[in-house]
Amino acid sequence: MNDLTLEEFADLLELVRQGDDDATAVLWERYFQPLVRLAGTRLPKNLRRSGDEEDIALSAFHSFIAGVRREKFPDLSGPDNLWGLLITLTSRKVNAHLRRQTRQKRGGGQVRGESVFLDASGDSGRAGLEQFAGRGESDNTPPDLRLELAEACERLLDDLPDEQLREIAVMRMDGFLVDEIATKLGVSKRAVERRLQLIRKTWTEAAESEADQT
Repeated sequence: MNDLTLEEFADLLELVRQGDDDATAVLWERYFQPLVRLAGTRLPKNLRRSGDEEDIALSAFHSFIAGVRREKFPDLSGPDNLWGLLITLTSRKVNAHLRRQTRQKRGGGQVRGESVFLDASGDSGRAGLEQFAGRGESDNTPPDLRLELAEACERLLDDLPDEQLREIAVMRMDGFLVDEIATKLGVSKRAVERRLQLIRKTWTEAAESEADQT
């Protein structure tokens, strides 16, 4: 990949953005196995099951391709830049995997859904994770459905414009109360409430935009 000029690299990404399978295959052949090895180095042995590295690498690669097609990475300018982005995406996937493993050990695998984002009136604006509320990620959930739910959650988090919003969203889904989030982040309760409102607004607008395109 490093033998490509910056112009050739930009052309390849443009083909990926347009949905070209051959261009996507070029990136797959270059980066998938390194991502598998990277995921393996980030997973503690006691929380690693057979195939976890491949699942995480696959999820990270899919998120990257989806992000390119949605023009989420405007600053992507070259192979070095791309590898750094893939490291970030894979690290997020590893962290999400570890959170799920910890939740399953602590609470039987129950994952809180969009209900944690409801405002005082109970109205979430039909945005975000409401379709997953109460379904959880127990061992009885088919692997393909778990992957689909994880990808949907990742897309929702990617819609949020900054890292603190993503952190608050994840903590809320993990069951943290507003007061607990405020304490952990060192901000006021009101600040957290405003950020939760922004999360709801962002997801509502994303859902409406997607509905308009269908």
